[in-house]
Amino acid sequence: MSELISDIKNGRILKKNGSWMYCDKCNKTVGYLCYSTYQDFQFDFVCKCGNKGSFRLSYKAAEKILQSNKELKLNKNRLCCSNDNSPLFTIVDKNIEKVNYSIICKKCLTHYDSKS
Repeated sequence: MSELISDIKNGRILKKNGSWMYCDKCNKTVGYLCYSTYQDFQFDFVCKCGNKGSFRLSYKAAEKILQSNKELKLNKNRLCCSNDNSPLFTIVDKNIEKVNYSIICKKCLTHYDSKS
């Protein structure tokens, strides 16, 4: 696996490459990122406390990325890839006002975003 590139603003993540994501201002959970199922993850949020933050975690990819015309599947509280059911991430709606995301599934290289 290639090196992880990480850029986090006004937030923190429990582990280097995944786990619980927190707002830096109020320390509330804003989401959960699965460790090994993403190629690229971008998550912009506005916390209910007013803090604006972002998470950018990615691995360099040489493969061709496919844009999905489907939405992510919701399995319990986890958003999953529509093609292979890989669990990707969770949004903790009760703690955030607004969120935009973009994620590429590592297994099938399908790109999903909140604008889809």
